[in-house]
Amino acid sequence: MRFLVVALVSLCLIVSTGVAAEPEKKRVTIAVGGKAALYYLPLTLAEQLGYFRDAGLDVEILDFPGGAKALQAMMGGSADVVSGGFDHTIVMQARGQKLSAFVLQGATPAISLVVAKDRAETWRGPQDLKGMKIGVTAPGSSTNMFVNALLARGGLEHDDVSIIGVGTGQSAVAAMQAGHLDALANIEPAISMLVRGGKAVETIETISVQGARQLYGAALPSGSLYTKRDFIRDNPHTVQALTDAMVRALQWLAAASDQQVADRVPRHYLLGDRSLYLAALKRQRPSYSKDGRIPPEAVRAMLEALAGFHEPISKRPIKLEQTYTNRFVDAALARQ
Repeated sequence: MRFLVVALVSLCLIVSTGVAAEPEKKRVTIAVGGKAALYYLPLTLAEQLGYFRDAGLDVEILDFPGGAKALQAMMGGSADVVSGGFDHTIVMQARGQKLSAFVLQGATPAISLVVAKDRAETWRGPQDLKGMKIGVTAPGSSTNMFVNALLARGGLEHDDVSIIGVGTGQSAVAAMQAGHLDALANIEPAISMLVRGGKAVETIETISVQGARQLYGAALPSGSLYTKRDFIRDNPHTVQALTDAMVRALQWLAAASDQQVADRVPRHYLLGDRSLYLAALKRQRPSYSKDGRIPPEAVRAMLEALAGFHEPISKRPIKLEQTYTNRFVDAALARQ
């Protein structure tokens, strides 16, 4: 109840004055699993365009090999907020932890599966994953959840494959190129690098709405900013400032050209091939949220998808209304 009262008072103050209140915590640490990936582009833009600073925040971004590692950092107290897959808020509630997402970056899962070129010649579907060494960003990450969904679709068990954490970007590409993996579940631009380089073939994608629906039956929310519900309760103005910056970044991204985006990101994000980065960005465009809102129907679809292969979720009642909130995004949009 205290959480709701504080949040409502905060929202009323913001809307009535038209100006966001001073953040309670000005120095904020955000953990992310693969910052250079296009999956997290809105976060990078909010940083590079100075939107966090404009909102009165001094943001430090800690980069980890995958979303599960970023989550561990926040749960362990090394970070305040995670930029990561929305699915973690549901999975962690099934484990008794209270997390909530407050602004959305990705409106589709935006994860793809590529298989080694020699394996692709006999690929028929997820059932062919049996016996494979499959790379994910990190065990327990959203890419791992993606693989679990594929295993369920193919009638396979977790023990039928070997899961290997390889990070994102160049480390993931290198693992596949070296022949250490039979398949890789990852995000752009690593996927485009492997496909264009002829080392792998994309067999399943969830970047497009159509691809997401083919696997999950719906376009599921993906990248988000989420944190402990206690943090939101105690720092509503800080959360509002973070949301303001992210909404601005999403709107800038929607209006900017691909060339303008490439000019804004750190040069090493391009992985030495600007044209490939631009091609991957163009492909990624449909996956980004336009305004940062988390669609309730997409959250329900996420729960249904996770329940199909995640036993703790299928056996425990989940209070979806506690896994996300749109009030901070709505306040940001109302002041424009």
